[in-house]
Amino acid sequence: MEWLEEILIQCPQCGEEFAIQIETAGDGTVAMIEDCAVCCRPATLRITTEGGEVTAVDVEAA
Repeated sequence: MEWLEEILIQCPQCGEEFAIQIETAGDGTVAMIEDCAVCCRPATLRITTEGGEVTAVDVEAA
């Protein structure tokens, strides 16, 4: 079973999409700050995983 999933995030500041990899081995919600790959401004991500899959993603400007 693959424990990494690549998801697309839309930057809340510039609107461009960029990909990140998320570890899905554990269930629950993880909060992190990720810099946009396009404009380099930070975004706060809250990512929920369950059963080895990403079930929810919340993105806002940091």
